[in-house]
Amino acid sequence: MHVDTATAASAAIARGELSPVELTEHLLTRIAETDAALHAYAIITAEDALARAKALTAEPSRGPLHGLPIGIKDLIDTAGVPTAYGSPRFLGHVPGRDATAVTRLLDAGTVILGKHTTHELAWGGRTDSAFFGPTHNPYRHGHVPGGSSGGSAASVAAGSSLGGLGSDTAGSVRIPAALSGCVGFKPTRGRVPLDGVLPLAPSLDHLGVLARTVDDAALLMDALAAPVPGEPPRRPRVGWLGGWFGAVLAPEVRAALDTVRARLEDAGVAVVDVAVPDEPLMPEAPLARIVREAGAFHRAAFLEDPELFGPDVAELMRLPAPPAEQVERQEAALARVVAALRSALDDGCDVLACATVPVTAPPIGAGTVTVAGREWPVELVLTRLTAPFNAAGLPAISVPVALADGLPVGLQLAGGPLRDATVLAAGRLVQRLTPPLPPPGVPGGGDRR
Repeated sequence: MHVDTATAASAAIARGELSPVELTEHLLTRIAETDAALHAYAIITAEDALARAKALTAEPSRGPLHGLPIGIKDLIDTAGVPTAYGSPRFLGHVPGRDATAVTRLLDAGTVILGKHTTHELAWGGRTDSAFFGPTHNPYRHGHVPGGSSGGSAASVAAGSSLGGLGSDTAGSVRIPAALSGCVGFKPTRGRVPLDGVLPLAPSLDHLGVLARTVDDAALLMDALAAPVPGEPPRRPRVGWLGGWFGAVLAPEVRAALDTVRARLEDAGVAVVDVAVPDEPLMPEAPLARIVREAGAFHRAAFLEDPELFGPDVAELMRLPAPPAEQVERQEAALARVVAALRSALDDGCDVLACATVPVTAPPIGAGTVTVAGREWPVELVLTRLTAPFNAAGLPAISVPVALADGLPVGLQLAGGPLRDATVLAAGRLVQRLTPPLPPPGVPGGGDRR
C-alpha cells in the first residue's frame, strides 16, 4: 500500500481508491510489526480506531484529513483514553475531555491510533523512561529517538502513523524529528491552544506536529490553526546562522549542512551569513528557565512522593534555587540571542537556517556527548539550537537532509512571527532539493517513499 504519506493517503481516499477502514487496518498492522522494537506507543486504541474509521467511511468527507490515522503525544488529553504524561504519578488518569487541539483534529476527520510515548512529564530530550522503558530510534536500535515527542517521531518515521501531535518547549518536536528522520514543525507561539496539555514551562510551551513530509505537516496545521494571511516569497532569502549557532557541531552534521547550503545556492537561492555573538551562558539559560517553571509546577507533588519521579527529573527537582543575579544574567543572555535572531529577520532574511541538533542520535543511557573537543551534558547539546526559537516564539521546522553513519541529520529553518507559511515553503524547497532518506531498518522496513 503506497500511501505512507498523509497527502498521498488523503488523495487516495478522495478518489475512492482507499477507505479509512483499509488505511487504519494498514497502520495497525504496521504498529504490530514495529512497536515491539520501537516502543513508540504508550497505548494503542485499536478497537476505537477501527470503530471511528468505519463511521468515517460511511460519512461524507470532512476535508483532506478525513480518515487519516495519527497518534497523540501522551502529554495531551484525550477523552476516555488513559493519559499518563509519561509519568507513574499519573498512571490510571483518564481525562474527561479532549484538549482543544485534539478536538480540532477529530473535527477534521482524523482517526486516533493511540498515545505516543513521551519523555517523563516532557522534561527531557531523550524519551528513555526509567519506569516504562525507552523508545528506540527507528534508524538504530539502542539509540534515542529524541524527545520529548520521541514516540511521535519514531512512529511517523517508521510508518506506524501518518502524523503526530506533539509539544515543544525547548525543541521537543524538532529534536526528535531531526534525530529520527522526519519533519517537525512548531508554529508561532499561541497559534495552537495549549489547554488540555500538561504544562512544562508555560513561557516556552508550544504545540506542534510531526509528519513524513512538509506537505503532511501543513495538512495537519491547517486543521489546528487558521491560516495566517500573506503569501510566502517564491524564493526565500536565507540567513545562515553562524557564530554561536555554528560553534558546536559534529563534523558529520556540519558536512551535511554544507551540502544543503550548496544545493540552495546552486538553485539560485540567496544565502547570507548571519553571525550571532558568543553567549557563554547559553544554552543553559532556557533550560534553567524550564527548571524554575516546571519545578514550581511539580513541587508539591514531588515533596509528597518523590518516588513517583524518575531519577533525572528528581535530580532536576532537587536543584537549589539559583541566586537572582544568576537568573538575571541567564535571562539577559537569552534575550540577546532572541534579539539577534529577530534583527536578522528584520534586516531582510525570510528564514534563518542552522542545524536542528548538533549531533546525531546518542545511545540510550548516554549522559554526555563529545563534540567540538569537549564533553557536554547530553540535554545541553540536544536543545542548544532549538530552545532559542521557543524563547522567541518564532515558527520553526526541522527537515531531514542526510544520513551520517546511518543516523539522520536535520536542518532547522525559522521565520518571523506569524510567518509560518514562509517557513513551510522554505521547508518544501529544502525537501525538494534533498534526496529522501532511505527507510529505517525497523522490522517490516521496505522502501516507503
